[in-house]
Amino acid sequence: MGFFRNVLDGVLSFCAFLLTLVVFAAPAWATYLAVTAGLVTAWIYVPAVGMLYVGANLAIAFLRKALDGVSPLRTRKRS
Repeated sequence: MGFFRNVLDGVLSFCAFLLTLVVFAAPAWATYLAVTAGLVTAWIYVPAVGMLYVGANLAIAFLRKALDGVSPLRTRKRS
């Protein structure tokens, strides 16, 4: 039963990884499109890069948890 729980926790962490990518990458892509269309100035890239930095760190953490079989809201595997 413990192995199945760890696999399920890994799947949940992978879903959190994918959701994090969508939440942080979609606004960054929209920012890129707005700059290339001339709707906003290029200075908007500064907060977009900061947002992508935070999102990438969070996504990497969730991916590491998924590969280790740890639930997204836990720090260690369940016993």
